[in-house]
Amino acid sequence: MRKEREIRFDETTGAWFGKSMPIGRTEMEQRVWRFRDLTPSPRAFLDCTLPGHVRTLFSALGHGADDEQLEGTAVEAAENYHIDFVKAEPGNGAALHSHGSEETFVALTGRWEIFWGDDGAGGSTVLEPFDGVVVPGGVMRGFRNAGEEEAVLMAILGFHNAGHCIWDESLQPAFAGQAAE
Repeated sequence: MRKEREIRFDETTGAWFGKSMPIGRTEMEQRVWRFRDLTPSPRAFLDCTLPGHVRTLFSALGHGADDEQLEGTAVEAAENYHIDFVKAEPGNGAALHSHGSEETFVALTGRWEIFWGDDGAGGSTVLEPFDGVVVPGGVMRGFRNAGEEEAVLMAILGFHNAGHCIWDESLQPAFAGQAAE
């Protein structure tokens, strides 16, 4: 549902016009995040302690998956999506998982390999800074820093809350071993 006021269609121009939904400066300031002030979450997901999957998440906007263990989120007031920044050393990233929504990845620094499908056999693509890819909901996806330095990736999840992560079957033995420790 649209929230603008006094919306009208102008036949002369073929465009829609209207007035803004009112919002004050204080409310808008509550919707601003500063990367330098984001709280790091080094154990945000179950796979974060597995070799090759060590990474730190910085939650900027909204809530991600139900099982995401964040140390804090800068802006809670997101209605339709969630934004994390992921920082990882070379060779590290997220294990294969899926969400019930699409997920967009944008490389901010470095090179990132995005891979998909069962066991990651569906294919992969490498993103350079400001390149991006949208992975459909229900598709197993993972990513790793494919560069030679620590790098940052932006991940945008398509729902305010996408439910639980579904992990690829190949991770069950590693998670079982982790639970036994």
